[in-house]
Amino acid sequence: MLPEIEIPRVLPVSSLSLSSMSLFRRCPEKWRRRYIDGLYEPPSGPMICGSAAGAAEATNFQLKIESGVDLSTEDLLDQFADEWNERVRRDDVAWGSDKPEALRQASQRALETYHETIAPKVRPVSVEREFTLRFDADWTFKGYLDLEEEDGSVGDLKLKAKRLAQADADRDPQVGTYLLAKRVEHQAGYGPAPAGFRFHTMVRTRTPVAEVIETDRSDEQLDAILHLIYATAAEIAWRAEYDIWTGAPRDAWWCSQRTCGFWSSCPLGGKGRLIREAVLVP
Repeated sequence: MLPEIEIPRVLPVSSLSLSSMSLFRRCPEKWRRRYIDGLYEPPSGPMICGSAAGAAEATNFQLKIESGVDLSTEDLLDQFADEWNERVRRDDVAWGSDKPEALRQASQRALETYHETIAPKVRPVSVEREFTLRFDADWTFKGYLDLEEEDGSVGDLKLKAKRLAQADADRDPQVGTYLLAKRVEHQAGYGPAPAGFRFHTMVRTRTPVAEVIETDRSDEQLDAILHLIYATAAEIAWRAEYDIWTGAPRDAWWCSQRTCGFWSSCPLGGKGRLIREAVLVP
């Protein structure tokens, strides 16, 4: 049995999400900067590709709900180009060592492969539907169900650099939060019981791959996800009350100039490293 956790009434934010919770678990200091201080962190090239490809296919599925047919490949790629151009124009993208055009072309090929092999089999009933989990508190947990199908399954579209392993799908917390939301809705009398989860993956390798990876969670696992939400909220409330914000674990791969937009100014990251090195230099 999981230990009881006192749910905090108030948090320094009005809602949590899977992405914010995951970021907090990786680095509380980075979470504070983004969600409390509201500091901007530019997206990476792969993030731009993923959001543009996902938005293009989401548009296709929304139109498919209304018409029953998929967009042509040409129309879909036009949609992807529009989404890509808008994001590149709007955001100060942190390209790093990535070459924008090569990244765009690889993403386009992967999206095209998915659209021609997987998308025709999808029977969508909703796309990017928002859900809200409410507690006896002044904050909520929010998210978006990327894709719901006629058979009751929930799905997520991912553009990746390498194929998704089944073991990674079986432990991905996104699955738990999506299916937890479906279970809560079903228990409240809205919609069917959750019927599994599917990762719709587009892999931008030299020879692009498109595949669906299926996974599921037990009721006990969904209870554990709910417990994790409570535990994260309780820790956020504690850190905010005492103003204690630690950084990423020592030698964490995500604490680097390449992966963190705050690294150079962070006393726990690059700035702190420069200070420590300066103190050590005779």
